Amino acid sequence: MAGKKLTLIANPGSASRKYALYDDRTLLASLHFENLGKRVVYSYWSLDKNIELKDAKVSHLAFAATKLRNLLSTNLSVDVNDISAIGMRVVAPSSYFQKSCLLTGRSIELLEGLEPRASLHINATLQEIKLLGAEFPTAKIVGASDSAFHANKPAYAAGYGISASDAKKLDIQRYGYHGLSVASAVSTLHLAKKLPARLIVCHLGSGVSVTAVKNGKSIDNTMGYSPLEGPVMATRSGSIDPTATQVIKKQLSLDEEGLQLYLNHRSGLKGISGVSDDIRELLEAEKKGSEPAKLALKMYVYRIQQAIGQMVAALGGVDAIVFTGTVGERSAEMRRRITAKLLYLGIALDPKSNHNLAAAIDVVSISPKHHPANLYVVPANEASRILLEVDKVLNK
Repeated sequence: MAGKKLTLIANPGSASRKYALYDDRTLLASLHFENLGKRVVYSYWSLDKNIELKDAKVSHLAFAATKLRNLLSTNLSVDVNDISAIGMRVVAPSSYFQKSCLLTGRSIELLEGLEPRASLHINATLQEIKLLGAEFPTAKIVGASDSAFHANKPAYAAGYGISASDAKKLDIQRYGYHGLSVASAVSTLHLAKKLPARLIVCHLGSGVSVTAVKNGKSIDNTMGYSPLEGPVMATRSGSIDPTATQVIKKQLSLDEEGLQLYLNHRSGLKGISGVSDDIRELLEAEKKGSEPAKLALKMYVYRIQQAIGQMVAALGGVDAIVFTGTVGERSAEMRRRITAKLLYLGIALDPKSNHNLAAAIDVVSISPKHHPANLYVVPANEASRILLEVDKVLNK
């Protein structure tokens, strides 16, 4: 492929590393690295090859990027200099990162300064910038904002109940995240001619958020200043009273970094259950009679149901609900539990359609026909949204 000008998309998540390689708008290959027990495994897809869960042979997920050059060279004959641009998802609480930008000296310095405020994501992003920059030194790196889709939320939804002058001076607002995922769901529904006026998007993965979308635009999102706010997540506490965090900090003798570590890495499903942060493992533990696992799952479902109620209030009703993200797309059982209490909204699940859905590759309806509101499963396609952001930034 020598002489090609390709774009590599990098999506460093809190529990995965996703990559996609594009020639213009044509997807050539995708790779997904994740933890499986104590191993890091990856799946690889291209037009002529599909490898599922192969050992990545790295000691930690953070080093997944070091395997890319060899994998792309072996499978697609990609040369280092063929990669002219790298697009990377950026999750950062700052008005500067409410838009996409080139990741150069100044923007990287800003990210480093923001790391303590969203350590779970920014640390992974900084690692990726360093590793990918070393692997593909001639490529320009573009940061695709994960909060840009929420940037035009109404002021009453974006603000906190604090001094307006302090909020402006300190750059504090409810930025909201998972914007790339939500934007991809909205785009997919629009192309399928199924985008309603009042839509709720539930992104359920290691991170969890619920977004209210009116006429294709975000009007609210459960994540706030950082991705910590909102329902209970895999290892994140979700929304918690600040006074409670001060008690935790004092009684457990934590410093600021230790408190962030506690709330972001040792809480959520993992902290409640004491068993795992993986929905699949918790469902198995629940079957075996684990009460902590049962409680963790119950709290997870309950907080999402509450969040859906919040977003219905923001929209003044609902026409459709979308499930996306790893859990939203893969777990029929969690979709069943979450929708069980939504009949008051005119929301109902078709058990057969829900149970038989193995993997959505497009918009899939899991609600009964002729129901007042629709339920859809839509695969998250953040890579395609990041690609659009790369084009916008580089073509300015």
